[in-house]
Amino acid sequence: MSFFPVSYSLLSREAILSHIKDNYNVDTPVSFQYFLRGMNDTYVLVTKQAQYIFRVYRADRRNNSEIAFELDLLNYLHVKGVSVSIPITKKDGTFINEFVVPEGVKYGVMFSYAEGNEKPIHAIEDSYLFGKAVAQIHKIADNFNSEHVRGDLNFEHLIENSLNTINLHMEHRQEDYEFLYELAMRLKEQIVNHLEKGLDWGVCHGDLHGNTNVAFTDDGKLTHYDFDFCGCGWRAYDIAEFRLAREIHSSHNKAEVERLWEAFLNGYRDIRHISDNDVKAIPIFVALRQLWLFGLCFSESELIGEADVDNGFIDSKMDYFRNLDLSFFHSL
Repeated sequence: MSFFPVSYSLLSREAILSHIKDNYNVDTPVSFQYFLRGMNDTYVLVTKQAQYIFRVYRADRRNNSEIAFELDLLNYLHVKGVSVSIPITKKDGTFINEFVVPEGVKYGVMFSYAEGNEKPIHAIEDSYLFGKAVAQIHKIADNFNSEHVRGDLNFEHLIENSLNTINLHMEHRQEDYEFLYELAMRLKEQIVNHLEKGLDWGVCHGDLHGNTNVAFTDDGKLTHYDFDFCGCGWRAYDIAEFRLAREIHSSHNKAEVERLWEAFLNGYRDIRHISDNDVKAIPIFVALRQLWLFGLCFSESELIGEADVDNGFIDSKMDYFRNLDLSFFHSL
């Protein structure tokens, strides 16, 4: 009997829990809940002694090597004193679980639970602390190496792949797409100009928005988690996501954004140098991050449904891109 082709399957919660009991040295489970469906499936395991996160990666998004790179990075940062959620070792000494499913192979990893709470970054002190924590990751990761292959966060990743995906979903709006394409080429040209002066390149977290992937404790300790988008790239791009998130979550209140941004940079500079050229490139990377997110949303349409990426969605994105002040970028 053959299965009808499947794009996405959800593993049985009971079966995963049974797998965990058989393969991990953990205390008696108290509860095991399906917590979140995002880019991956996230579960929360509570035992008598501790909490854990169990992540199941999608078969179409991550292969074994890419995940192994992420885990190598987390273990390296942990050993070097960076507070991150780390993978939990199985009884056989490995980290990655393999689940054969109708659409291919899904991989699962159990992680330590990040102590503390998520919080919106609206306070200068929190932004400063986050800047320090990001700088610590970049500083320590400068010497990181892995034998496993992970794609770079380069022009192909940010621009070419994004445009290809967007074009597939905007055949009915070719004028808008052509505008977007020309804009992307102009933004790329601006980054190339900055590259001639030198842009910091190294391991990046890849999703440093500061909203749902860092836990704050009352005593000011920050623990980073969710390195699913990590890879080598421009650090200015990595930092740009924080700037973009502040613009969105501050409802584009320019005064608040600038206060938080200054505090973030002050915190970053207290730990690690960042050049003026890198700082000036960040607004351009903010726009490229929006382009990448545009493509990412379209790439998820088969799972979330076309209703979420309809003409209203396209209109909102095009409004952003059409209102970009390119004269400002040229002055950087």
